[in-house]
Amino acid sequence: MQSSVNEPSRRFWIGVLAAILMLVGVVLALRAMTNDSAVHAGYERALSLSQAALDAQHANGDLRTWQARNARALLAGGDAAITPAELQELVAIATELQDQLRRVDAELPAPRKARTVELRSNLQRLERIARNGLSVGESGSSVSRAALLGTAADVDSFESALGEIVSDTNAQATAMARQAETLKDTARYGLVGFSLITLVLAAVLTLLTLRTLASNRELLERMSRLAQQDGLTGIANRRTLDEAVPVEFARARRSGQPLTLVMIDIDHFKRYNDKRGHAAGDALLRTSAQSWAKQLRPTDLIARYGGEEFTLVLPACSADQAGQLVDRLRPLMPDRQTFSAGIAAWDGDETTNELVQRADRALLQAKKRGRNRTTIAGREMQATLPLEGAGAQ
Repeated sequence: MQSSVNEPSRRFWIGVLAAILMLVGVVLALRAMTNDSAVHAGYERALSLSQAALDAQHANGDLRTWQARNARALLAGGDAAITPAELQELVAIATELQDQLRRVDAELPAPRKARTVELRSNLQRLERIARNGLSVGESGSSVSRAALLGTAADVDSFESALGEIVSDTNAQATAMARQAETLKDTARYGLVGFSLITLVLAAVLTLLTLRTLASNRELLERMSRLAQQDGLTGIANRRTLDEAVPVEFARARRSGQPLTLVMIDIDHFKRYNDKRGHAAGDALLRTSAQSWAKQLRPTDLIARYGGEEFTLVLPACSADQAGQLVDRLRPLMPDRQTFSAGIAAWDGDETTNELVQRADRALLQAKKRGRNRTTIAGREMQATLPLEGAGAQ
């Protein structure tokens, strides 16, 4: 009798426990779905910020190219006055950088926008100095190269600051993803003991989770590609080059195989841009880089060094073999455009910067001797002539 009396009470409490378990499962499922949406939105913001920052770094590369060209001019001719054309180019670069920085600001939360105030101030000061030089007259004599280069150097923190901002945003997105994974695991274990209705809800949750994970994985892969590739040409960027060269140094030292570095600079690229427009100039860079990449071995690396300069890292390749490869690349440029190249083979002891400097000096020798040719470091007096029938641009 006692047993029959307690049976309804036992079933009642079992039913209450089952209802609580189902309610907990539903709450966890809804919370996981909501958290997944927040993680996806965080990845979207991080991806958008990464794209804006990379575009800004591309514009910053134009400023560095401008600085390098004017530094060489300063070394060659003293503290000569800068020309109006060079000032106009600097104004355009500073304006573009400010536009890209506004894109970055639009993706940042309000508390973190203070980090870009100094960058905007430096860019505005640089543009103001250049515009003041233009307003003096046609000669532009009021602004010296040395003074303007000193001001431009204040913008050097631009790229590193953007990198810190992107890294912080990516770290926040990753932390959100870890929290979402923990919550999903808790929900998954809680759903084990649920009723058939709870199992159906778990199946729906699993499908939604898999879809969200696939979407997040795709976003992570796109972010990884953006961090390693140049946004315009699709080949490796400067960061990837800086990471790859020390690895190739270590591999060459272990194997005893040669390692050669090639610096390529497209001839008269500014003239090409002025004549055909920046869209055509971008197409020239993109088409040339992708055509060259198809001629390389899987172990080779081609990277955009900055502006119209490219770098080839060629493991197990001598300087002479690199020269033959460069000759095969020349006919692949569209519109009969030409380039100059400098080649340096690693001597086994020098640092990355020393090897790059030797290749860059060889490139300068090739350009001094008329462009559209290749110079091997150590053989500057034996620079190769242009290909027969190739017209210098």
